[in-house]
Amino acid sequence: MSGKQVVVLLASVLILGCLQVAAATETENKTSEFVATDEWQTIGEGQAIPRGLHVRINLQTGVKEAKLLDESERGTALQSQPDDQKAREEDDDNEPLALDYKPDIIEESIRRVKEQKKSYAELRKAYKEFQKNFRTDGELIVQLIDQYRNFSRTPLESEMRPKLDCLENLEYLLHQIDNALMFIDNGGLEDVLLPIVVNDTNTSLRVSAMRVLGSLASNNPKAQIKVFEKNFGSHLAQILTSSVNGGEISAALHAFGALLRKFPLAQQRVLSTSGTQALLKVLQSPDVELRSKAKVVTLISDLVLEKRSVLEAGKDDPEASSTMAQYVLLEFEPWLKTQGYCSALDTVLTMEFLHLLEQPEVVEQFATGLETTEDMCISTWSQSSGLRHALLTVRNRYINSTDEYRLEVSQMLAKLCEKLFNKPKHTEL
Repeated sequence: MSGKQVVVLLASVLILGCLQVAAATETENKTSEFVATDEWQTIGEGQAIPRGLHVRINLQTGVKEAKLLDESERGTALQSQPDDQKAREEDDDNEPLALDYKPDIIEESIRRVKEQKKSYAELRKAYKEFQKNFRTDGELIVQLIDQYRNFSRTPLESEMRPKLDCLENLEYLLHQIDNALMFIDNGGLEDVLLPIVVNDTNTSLRVSAMRVLGSLASNNPKAQIKVFEKNFGSHLAQILTSSVNGGEISAALHAFGALLRKFPLAQQRVLSTSGTQALLKVLQSPDVELRSKAKVVTLISDLVLEKRSVLEAGKDDPEASSTMAQYVLLEFEPWLKTQGYCSALDTVLTMEFLHLLEQPEVVEQFATGLETTEDMCISTWSQSSGLRHALLTVRNRYINSTDEYRLEVSQMLAKLCEKLFNKPKHTEL
């Protein structure tokens, strides 16, 4: 073989080898899997790449490159996916429901829609009914007054429940000042409350009427004047003097206090006649429960403190001179002393202190009353061994209690005993 032939043969072998290598490389690029990283990598010709990569064409080399998406790019890529692609991916991840369950789901959905439509229709019907029957407070008050006017003049058992319901509704409505004045302007005092308080023999009706009276007069100066002008003060004093029913006395005290508080003219007129005597009658009666007596002491204490605070404030307020003048004329404490308040309260606590051992809230009411009127009664109470024994017994009962409220009451009693008897080291029992 000549040298020329040898060169041709070597060239042929070299070309054939290059073709085989290129073919093998192309086959490898087509079949090998592209493994993406965070760095850009060249994509072989015809090489398949997984979804979700960042792909670009390098403008310098002209080849395709790919890498993994950054964190900031993933959310954007997911949002930008076509809807059909998202649906395919979700279908791949979620197992489809079995055909047996699909009819049940449809039926349940239909049932719920029907229930919602039914509920909405019922709400619309109820709202229309509400609009049709809606009444303002004023309309309700006038309606209740007219309803009571239409009841029979003679007591009927069949009308008892409707009368009590009518009064209960009025008690709720008349807490508001404007409602109370509307009730008065429409004749409620004359046509509803006054006949019951003065003439009705049914205790339940009288109790309900006095609660209504207390409701409309509380913190309502204009209503207080109207109640005073109708002479309710004397009628309430008469009930306090004659009744021994706990509920009736409690309701009468509530109305009596609502009329008198912050109304010096009413205090002057009512307390100077039968009012003070009526309060002391409740306090002295052996048939009245201790809680009602404590309410009497609380009312007396409030009225005494009211006068003191007005007179004290009037010293620095020239504009309050007219109000202060009315309180200056009021001699409630001398009336109390004349009617025997000091000895009456002494007797109550001396005789009934054992009932106070389990009633700390009632003890506090009595203790507050004692402290308020101490200056007026110090000469009587400081000499009373029975009162001292009663107060120390209750104090000693509460002083070792684990209840915080009873401990506070015991401290209150200890200070009171020190003031009254001036023997802080003295103990009994």
